[in-house]
Amino acid sequence: MIKPCRLEFNNGRSWTVLGKFDAEDQTKTTWVLDAAEVLVKTLHNCGDPKDCPTLRVSIDATCVLLLWEIERGWYDAATGEPA
Repeated sequence: MIKPCRLEFNNGRSWTVLGKFDAEDQTKTTWVLDAAEVLVKTLHNCGDPKDCPTLRVSIDATCVLLLWEIERGWYDAATGEPA
């Protein structure tokens, strides 16, 4: 992989790695982010937003690139700007 990243899930306890992908491949990155968002929204089933799991994309446990929240969608972890 050229730009290895991790897709991580947090249900209020701790971050869990769901899988790894190459962020250099824009098409696959889009598929991963879109699929993760759809999965969490589907599993959450329109419940209270404060109880919804969150997602993140990181290089490792200390270098987070993107965050996802049900009310915000994907955003840059450093700037807070929409991704």
